[in-house]
Amino acid sequence: MSSGQLLLLRHAQAATYGPQEQGDRGRPLTALGLQQASLIGQQIARLDLPRPFQVLCSPALRTRQTTRNILTSLSDRPSVMIEDSLYSATPDDLYNLIHGTPDTIRTLMIVGHNPALGNLIHDLLGAARTETRFSALANGYPIAALTIFDIAREWMDARPSTIRPARVLLP
Repeated sequence: MSSGQLLLLRHAQAATYGPQEQGDRGRPLTALGLQQASLIGQQIARLDLPRPFQVLCSPALRTRQTTRNILTSLSDRPSVMIEDSLYSATPDDLYNLIHGTPDTIRTLMIVGHNPALGNLIHDLLGAARTETRFSALANGYPIAALTIFDIAREWMDARPSTIRPARVLLP
């Protein structure tokens, strides 16, 4: 892989409760959440992302709805894979998914949940956490936040010392 980008997205705002029989996995996005996902999608559409582009999405309804709303803004749709392990992932699980990405993929977006996503981003940001451009993350990882990292090596080598924080986007 020459250079690529890693996009880490927390799902948009979800309802407090979903249908009882579906539990937490069945919590849908609120009207605001649907709007947040569309706004992030519009921002992603304006980026010049390297192709091919792959999305790994948690199986929870709120992450699938977030992904679906983002994709409506993209003219060149990425491949989407529902990854069961994302629902209850740890930061190590997320690293394993990143490291297992084929080097033919140049942009990887993971749509997942806190606390794992926020913890991974905190780790990858390193000293950049204190920079003004990442100040929106000072009090935790907000809903519908997208953090973008540049990666110049193979996915297997992705770690704080080999990845460069680029920016954070909010709806």
